[in-house]
Amino acid sequence: MRTLLIVFLAMTSVASAQTEYDISTSDWPAATYVGHRDTVAIAELSSFFEQHLPVAFQTVISTGLTPAGAATGLYWSYDEAAGTTYMAAAVAFEGEPPGNLPEGFEVIETPEAQAVSLDYYGPYDSLAAPHEALDASLAAEELGPALLVVEEYVTDPSTEPDSSEWLTRIHYLVPR
Repeated sequence: MRTLLIVFLAMTSVASAQTEYDISTSDWPAATYVGHRDTVAIAELSSFFEQHLPVAFQTVISTGLTPAGAATGLYWSYDEAAGTTYMAAAVAFEGEPPGNLPEGFEVIETPEAQAVSLDYYGPYDSLAAPHEALDASLAAEELGPALLVVEEYVTDPSTEPDSSEWLTRIHYLVPR
């Protein structure tokens, strides 16, 4: 997805710990998240996640729901001229959606889709290369543009100081 790829190209890049990717295609089940959705300046992505992910996790846990995955970034679009992306900092959950959400938070549903995915190990500011690989795979398979890009931040940087060990699962959701 070329438009979203630019988000990651615009970020300061350092050498990635990983240069080869095992790209897979699978069925993506519908999923439900609690998250905060907004248009965010690329330079403000880290602070956006730092502000909203703890609230999303706390909301899921305090309402008795079970988190169904890692901290997640959901990306719908990118405005190259403005240097912004329309996205959400979110946490997937299982169970009935909570009724009393904090201000600015919402329940977000992702549809069933086909997912073109890879696991990336390395720092967040080197996500351009795996996105380029996924973009090339979509083009080669003629799958069309992604409906949504999902980044699952599996490794918690507060518990793993070595950024080359950080696992990010990246999924490009495309129509079946």
